[in-house]
Amino acid sequence: MENKTTSEPKVIQVVGYKNTGKTTMTAALIAGLASKGLKVAAIKHDGHDHFEMDQEGTDSFQFGKAGATAVAVMSEKRTAIIKQHNTRLDDMLSQFSDYDWIVIEGFKNAPYPKLVMVREADDRTLVRKLQQVVGVVFWAPELLKEAEMLNVHIEKDQHISKKAMASFLFHEREVIVEALLQLQLTNVKYDENETSIEDKPF
Repeated sequence: MENKTTSEPKVIQVVGYKNTGKTTMTAALIAGLASKGLKVAAIKHDGHDHFEMDQEGTDSFQFGKAGATAVAVMSEKRTAIIKQHNTRLDDMLSQFSDYDWIVIEGFKNAPYPKLVMVREADDRTLVRKLQQVVGVVFWAPELLKEAEMLNVHIEKDQHISKKAMASFLFHEREVIVEALLQLQLTNVKYDENETSIEDKPF
């Protein structure tokens, strides 16, 4: 079992265009890190404002319809909070300060280490547009070979470093988790004075 961190959590983002397997990879990272005895939190960006966590007919749904702008539901083992307003990513991260890892799906413009999902050849264009990309996850070996030929500066040895991006194949989820555990990420510091981070739904 891994030792729990004594400071701020480490953060990894999973980003990519639509239908590139972000949710599957995010879940795999959560499962892999949690299996090491680490406390993991997850944050997902949703590109739509109409999603509902509470369902019609439940008390929480009724409270929201009645006008509550925040509803909390608590049981012996679970706590859920629904707020009817936008929340900055940095503010949400600060609420998970006692976790070992935070896995984020989306928020591609946020300044945290990223894994970029590449399912089709055109998806590779995103790699060059983003900051702090530490790894690229390819769906097929052919895409990886093409990326190397195009000099995308991806290392072949599956070792994440600050000097180059590591390459992985989509099915190598355990390998990706192990690589993340070896990554010397700088613990996250939250700046309440930072401006809000805008994002698009991918």
